[in-house]
Order: sequence, then structure tokens, then C-alpha cells
Amino acid sequence: MAKNQLDDRDQKILSILEADSRTAISELARNISLSPTAVRQRIARLERDGVIEGYTIRTGAVEPQSTIKAVVMLTLTGAFCSKIKAAFGHMPEIRKFWSTTGELDATLIVQVPTIVRLQEVTEKFSAHDLVRRVQTHVIIATHIDR
Repeated sequence: MAKNQLDDRDQKILSILEADSRTAISELARNISLSPTAVRQRIARLERDGVIEGYTIRTGAVEPQSTIKAVVMLTLTGAFCSKIKAAFGHMPEIRKFWSTTGELDATLIVQVPTIVRLQEVTEKFSAHDLVRRVQTHVIIATHIDR
């Protein structure tokens, strides 16, 4: 399915299901102002077209062209990943957050709509007292996604 074939309601369905794939059809219908039947038909089409694979929502093939994913690596002043999580865990841009061993203390996957927003997010990390260093690498292509 081409990116331009997904309308705002399709994108909203994917967003809601990505956050909670068990969201009820009736709740989806209320959130996007459609009937439950119309929502079921849209989901069936998204499944048939391979946008929704099984019970896993895989939106990589249909992300808006302006979506930017980046790997952000943090070096902290100590073992403070739990404090960093408490400070930034509410940010929807953070898609994954791992504590790591070695020189880097934390690795995050960040997804933002624009490069300006990526800069704002990384500046928030940099400004935190416990963050000593921020390294940001924009993801330009996915070669394997299991």
C-alpha cells in the first residue's frame, strides 16, 4: 500500500493500535468518529494490504515522509537510568529506552516529525544535570526488521 493511500483516519487507527493493539473496535470508532463497521472494514483492508501484520502493528512502511528516527546514546554522570526514565519517560518521542554497558549508559530510539523537534528533544537530554554526553545518529534506512 502506498503511503498516500492512508488517510488521517487510517493513520489514527494505526497510532491507537500501535499504543494498545487490544483497543476495542467501539473505542476506535468513538476516537475517529466512524461507525464500528467502518472501522472493521478499514482494519480488514489494512490487514489485507500488509500494513497490519497479524496481531503486530508494523507502521514502518507507512510512516509519514517527515518521520525521523534516531538512535540517541547518553553518557550519564553515574548509574542513573531510573532517574532519566523518570525525567523523560513521559515523552512520546521516546520509542525505546535501554540501559547499556560500557562507555554509554543508555540508548534510546527516538521518533520525531522534524529535525527541529529532534534537536529540541536532544537539547532536553543535554540540559539534564545527570547527562554528561549525548550522541545522536539519524537512522537513514532499515535493512533488517524482525
